[in-house]
Amino acid sequence: MVCQNLLLIISVVLMSCLCHEYYAQCTGAPDCSACTTACTDCVNCPNALTACTRSTNCYKAVTCTKSYDCYKAVTCTDSTNCYEATACTNSTGCPPSAYIHQIN
Repeated sequence: MVCQNLLLIISVVLMSCLCHEYYAQCTGAPDCSACTTACTDCVNCPNALTACTRSTNCYKAVTCTKSYDCYKAVTCTDSTNCYEATACTNSTGCPPSAYIHQIN
């Protein structure tokens, strides 16, 4: 019985590790560093490649909406640090040619 329980515990822990490693999309998590596609309402989303919405540390996302540190974003809306954006609405850190409407 002890061996069966031990095997069950090991299996659950192993599956937890394997299944938790990468996610395409994350919503409302305190650490979304494993998200590779999109984040919504997340903290720490450095690996999302497509979109960030109301999230932080969106370093690689192509589109940011109400998000922070969108260094590589092409389109930013209500976001910060959009250094490479080509279109910005109410965002900061955008190149001068990208502003559609600048924050006052």
